Order: sequence, then structure tokens, then C-alpha cells
Amino acid sequence: MTSPATSRPHLDPATVTRPEVAPVPTKDSRHGPIAQLLIAWSPLSAILVAYWVAQWVTAPLGVGDGADTNRFGASLHVLGPARADETLLGAVPSVWLQDRLVDGSAHWYDVVAALVYVTHFVTIPLITAVVWFRLRDRFGEWLTAVLSMSLLGIAGYLAYPAAPPWLAARRGDIGALDRISHLGWEGLGLDGIGRLVQLGQSGSNPVAAMPSLHAGAALLAALFLWPSLSRVSRILLAAYALAMALTLVYTGEHYVVDVLAGWLVAIVGVGAARLVGRLTRGPVPSRGAP
Repeated sequence: MTSPATSRPHLDPATVTRPEVAPVPTKDSRHGPIAQLLIAWSPLSAILVAYWVAQWVTAPLGVGDGADTNRFGASLHVLGPARADETLLGAVPSVWLQDRLVDGSAHWYDVVAALVYVTHFVTIPLITAVVWFRLRDRFGEWLTAVLSMSLLGIAGYLAYPAAPPWLAARRGDIGALDRISHLGWEGLGLDGIGRLVQLGQSGSNPVAAMPSLHAGAALLAALFLWPSLSRVSRILLAAYALAMALTLVYTGEHYVVDVLAGWLVAIVGVGAARLVGRLTRGPVPSRGAP
């Protein structure tokens, strides 16, 4: 009689086919990347709604024969920001720069300015996607930073509707300058994009200048991503924030004080995000704690 041990067939481990193990589902596996991207972007719709409300509130001011106040009773401020720039720098920088650099044709710096200016419209959505897919644990903080900065800035438009340099110049209240954030597209032979930029600007709020959320968004990106970046990436983002500030002043879109106010609301947004981060992560255990 053979023992049970000798009756078992010999199995070569190399020839054994192991059953496939199904991957453990994750909390993100129910949705594809496109659906996840739309989910990540959905909170940003609050900014669009708030901006639309602000535009409705300030619409009576408008340009030309509009009312003297917005629907909240706030009047248009034209000379205040210009005088602040003069006090800080001795002149209105937008007028000073265009007087020396603008001659009716597109130069290389106009091309750079046009490219930097248009990045504003993709910066927040792009970083939102990056944080969602690569820094998910900080996504709540990012939304807090963006929404805090944006809603605070939009509230500023309602409380202090201010004319940007191009509008003040058009009214004859400061020196001569033009709105030239589209000019560089001509230098690239892409006049159609320049016209699209102008079309978008014509439908925007003309008195949403203080604070500059263009400047704020660029600095917000640098400040929020700073801990997660290499030294080279930090330098590039810092340079981008400065380039955006210079672009806004040179093209007549904002005063220097608008830029400084935009940087301030960006700092507030990052501060709010860090507070939320500390509250959600809880206290850090002390060294030696069990």
C-alpha cells in the first residue's frame, strides 16, 4: 500500500498557474480621469457665479453714460489708484512704460506680455487638475485658497469699483495709454487670437480692477505649490508671478497698487488654506508620545 504522501502527484512550482488576483478597488476607481477632472473643477463654478453677480451689481457704472454708483451705492474710483501709484513711484507706471516702449508695432516684449497675460485663464484650472491627481491630500486646502482669494477679491470689486489705467486714460483722467494686452498676437501672426482676447475683454467687468486677481492667481500658484517644488520650479513660478505683475502694468490693465492688493488677497487665501490644513490633519503628536 502506498502512503498518502507518496500518492500525491509531484507539482513543479514553475508550471503552476496561479489564479489572478483582482486589484483592490480604490475610492477613485469608479470614475475615469475625465469624470474626475470635471468633479475636481466643479467647485470653481462658484467663482463664475460670484463674478457674474458682481458684474450685475457694477453694471450701472459701466462706461459712458452709466449711473454714478453701482447697485450697492458704491461710486467709481478713478484717480485714487493713479495717485497711489504716483505716491509710491513718482509717476503712473503704465503711462511711463507705454510712453517709452509702445510705438504702434508689436515687439518681442509685446509677444511675451500677450502670452503671459493669457495664461491667467488656464492657471487655476490647470493647477486644480494637478493638485487633484498628484497632491490629493492637499486638494481641500487648494480649494480653500482659490475660493478665499477669489471671493474676497470679488467682494473688493463691489465695495471699491475702480477704473483700470486704460479706462482712466480713455476718460482723460491720466496720461495717454492704450489697452495693449492683445498686441503681441499680431507679432506672432495670430491676429485672430488677439481679436478673441479683445472680444472677451469687451464682455468683462470694466471696473473690476482692485484687487488684481490676475496678479493674485499667479502668486497664489507659487505660494501654494512652493513646498512641493524643486528649486528650479520655485524660481520659475516666482518669475511667472513677477512677469504677470509687470505685464498687467505695462499693458494698461492694472495699477501697481492693484497688483499689490491682488498679492495681499493671495496671501490671505494661502493663510486660510494652511488653517484648514491644520484643522483637518489635527494636532501633530509631540515627540515621544505613544
